[in-house]
Amino acid sequence: MDFLELFNEVTKVAKPVFADQLTPITDPLTPFKETHVDSLDLLMVVIYMCEIYGVSEEIGKNAKPACVAELQAFLEEHKTKEPVSVQEALEQIQ
Repeated sequence: MDFLELFNEVTKVAKPVFADQLTPITDPLTPFKETHVDSLDLLMVVIYMCEIYGVSEEIGKNAKPACVAELQAFLEEHKTKEPVSVQEALEQIQ
Protein backbone atom coordinates (compact mmCIF):
# COMPACT_ATOMS: atom_id res chain seq x y z
CA MET A 1 0.00 0.00 0.00
CA ASP A 2 1.22 3.49 -0.82
CA PHE A 3 1.58 5.48 2.42
CA LEU A 4 1.59 8.85 0.65
CA GLU A 5 -1.69 8.01 -1.11
CA LEU A 6 -3.19 7.00 2.24
CA PHE A 7 -1.97 10.21 3.87
CA ASN A 8 -3.53 12.36 1.13
CA GLU A 9 -6.85 10.50 1.35
CA VAL A 10 -6.95 10.76 5.15
CA THR A 11 -6.24 14.48 4.84
CA LYS A 12 -9.39 14.79 2.72
CA VAL A 13 -11.38 13.10 5.50
CA ALA A 14 -9.83 15.41 8.11
CA LYS A 15 -10.58 18.52 6.03
CA PRO A 16 -13.81 17.61 4.17
CA VAL A 17 -14.99 21.14 3.43
CA PHE A 18 -11.86 21.82 1.40
CA ALA A 19 -11.22 18.27 0.15
CA ASP A 20 -11.76 19.21 -3.50
CA GLN A 21 -9.25 22.08 -3.20
CA LEU A 22 -6.40 20.12 -1.63
CA THR A 23 -3.22 19.59 -3.60
CA PRO A 24 -1.82 16.14 -2.83
CA ILE A 25 1.60 16.00 -1.22
CA THR A 26 3.92 14.23 -3.64
CA ASP A 27 7.19 14.28 -1.71
CA PRO A 28 7.15 12.68 1.75
CA LEU A 29 9.96 15.02 2.85
CA THR A 30 8.04 18.22 2.13
CA PRO A 31 7.55 20.03 5.45
CA PHE A 32 3.91 20.37 6.46
CA LYS A 33 4.45 24.11 6.96
CA GLU A 34 4.93 24.36 3.16
CA THR A 35 1.65 22.57 2.39
CA HIS A 36 -2.09 22.86 2.85
CA VAL A 37 -1.85 20.94 6.16
CA ASP A 38 -2.13 23.27 9.15
CA SER A 39 -1.67 22.27 12.80
CA LEU A 40 -5.33 21.37 13.41
CA ASP A 41 -5.50 19.36 10.20
CA LEU A 42 -2.32 17.55 11.18
CA LEU A 43 -3.71 16.72 14.61
CA MET A 44 -6.78 15.14 13.01
CA VAL A 45 -4.69 13.28 10.44
CA VAL A 46 -2.42 11.90 13.17
CA ILE A 47 -5.44 10.75 15.20
CA TYR A 48 -6.92 9.00 12.16
CA MET A 49 -3.61 7.44 11.13
CA CYS A 50 -3.02 6.16 14.66
CA GLU A 51 -6.46 4.55 14.58
CA ILE A 52 -5.69 2.96 11.21
CA TYR A 53 -2.34 1.60 12.42
CA GLY A 54 -3.51 0.59 15.89
CA VAL A 55 -1.36 3.09 17.77
CA SER A 56 -2.74 3.91 21.21
CA GLU A 57 -3.91 7.43 22.02
CA GLU A 58 -1.24 7.70 24.73
CA ILE A 59 1.54 7.01 22.24
CA GLY A 60 -0.11 8.93 19.41
CA LYS A 61 -0.30 12.16 21.36
CA ASN A 62 3.50 12.23 21.36
CA ALA A 63 3.70 12.31 17.57
CA LYS A 64 5.14 15.58 16.32
CA PRO A 65 5.91 14.90 12.66
CA ALA A 66 7.22 17.71 10.47
CA CYS A 67 6.56 15.80 7.23
CA VAL A 68 4.88 12.67 5.91
CA ALA A 69 8.10 10.66 6.16
CA GLU A 70 8.36 11.39 9.89
CA LEU A 71 4.73 10.39 10.43
CA GLN A 72 5.31 7.15 8.55
CA ALA A 73 8.41 6.35 10.62
CA PHE A 74 6.49 7.06 13.85
CA LEU A 75 3.63 4.78 12.82
CA GLU A 76 5.99 2.01 11.67
CA GLU A 77 7.67 2.10 15.08
CA HIS A 78 4.46 1.94 17.12
CA LYS A 79 1.91 0.12 14.94
CA THR A 80 -0.02 -2.90 16.17
CA LYS A 81 -1.77 -3.48 12.84
CA GLU A 82 -1.42 -2.48 9.21
CA PRO A 83 -4.16 -1.73 6.69
CA VAL A 84 -4.38 -3.93 3.63
CA SER A 85 -5.58 -1.15 1.35
CA VAL A 86 -6.34 2.55 1.29
CA GLN A 87 -10.04 1.76 0.95
CA GLU A 88 -10.00 -0.52 3.99
CA ALA A 89 -8.17 2.15 6.00
CA LEU A 90 -10.67 4.83 5.04
CA GLU A 91 -13.57 2.60 6.04
CA GLN A 92 -12.12 2.41 9.57
CA ILE A 93 -12.29 6.18 10.08
CA GLN A 94 -15.57 7.06 8.38
